[in-house]
Amino acid sequence: MSENEKAYSKIQWFFLVILIPTIFAVILFAVVLSFIGIDVVERAKQVGSSLPFVSEYFVEEEEGKEDVQATIANLEVTITEQEAEIEQLKRELEARLEEKSTIENERNQLEQRLAVQTELAKETQQELDEIALTYESMSAKKAAAIITELELEEALLHISLLSTESKAAILEKLEGAKAAEIMSRLANQ
Repeated sequence: MSENEKAYSKIQWFFLVILIPTIFAVILFAVVLSFIGIDVVERAKQVGSSLPFVSEYFVEEEEGKEDVQATIANLEVTITEQEAEIEQLKRELEARLEEKSTIENERNQLEQRLAVQTELAKETQQELDEIALTYESMSAKKAAAIITELELEEALLHISLLSTESKAAILEKLEGAKAAEIMSRLANQ
C-alpha cells in the first residue's frame, strides 16, 4: 500500500472507530438524561460557562440576550405608542367624516330652501305681473278706487309694476295727498 492509502485509512479508522461512536454515545446519553428529567441544555450551559475559552462565548450570548430583550421591550413600547396614535387618528377621521356628513346635510337643506324660495319668488312675481295686467286692463278710475283702499306700501308696490302711461292715468284719478305721497315714494326708490 502506498503512503496515501495508509493516511486515508488512518482517517477512516479515526472516524469509524472513535469519532462516530463517541458522537452517537453523547447523543444517546443526552436523550436518556432528557427522559430522566434532567435539562441537558441548561446543564451544558453551566458546564460550558465554567470552561475557560467556552465561558467567553456564553457571556457574550447572555449579553446578546439582554440586548435583544431590551430591543424587544423598546419595540413593544413603540408598538403601543403607534397603536394609540392609530386609535387617535381613527377617532379624528370619524369626527371629520361626521362633520363632513353634517355639512353636506346642511348644504342640501340650504339648497332645498333656496329652491323653495326661488319658486316662491317666481310665483310672487307671476302674481304681481297678473295684478299689473289687471290694473292695466281696468279703467283708470276703478284702478284708482282700488289703490285708494290699499295701505301705502301695498299701493306703492302695485303702482310700481305698471307702465308709465297706466301710472299717470291712475295717479290722475287719485286724491291729491295720496297721489303726492305715492309719487314722492316712487321718486325715492
